[in-house]
Amino acid sequence: MINYTTYNHAEFPDVLVVEAGGKLDSHSSQFLLDCIQGIVEHGNKKVLLDCEDLDLINSMGLATLVRANSRLKKLGGSLAIANAHGVVADVLKVVHFDRLFGLYSSVDEAASAI
Repeated sequence: MINYTTYNHAEFPDVLVVEAGGKLDSHSSQFLLDCIQGIVEHGNKKVLLDCEDLDLINSMGLATLVRANSRLKKLGGSLAIANAHGVVADVLKVVHFDRLFGLYSSVDEAASAI
């Protein structure tokens, strides 16, 4: 199960921060993708995924991030990832998602980059 909350960044109000916690796997990936789709439909084009409380990501989770990024890019938006650590950071780096999204050490750093 994945838990998430959203808020607009104080300094960059056009950036929507999604704080994700738990596991991004085959059971929760479609749920997160649907949530991001809803975010996009409400006009948010810059989405920042805060992974500070994310404990696990697997191949389905990775595919979800690629699909979300693709949807955002088609609208002129972008997806950034912040605060990935441990196993999640290792997986994201091994598959070179740092090149696709940019991996940032803080929400503020990621918000200013996108």
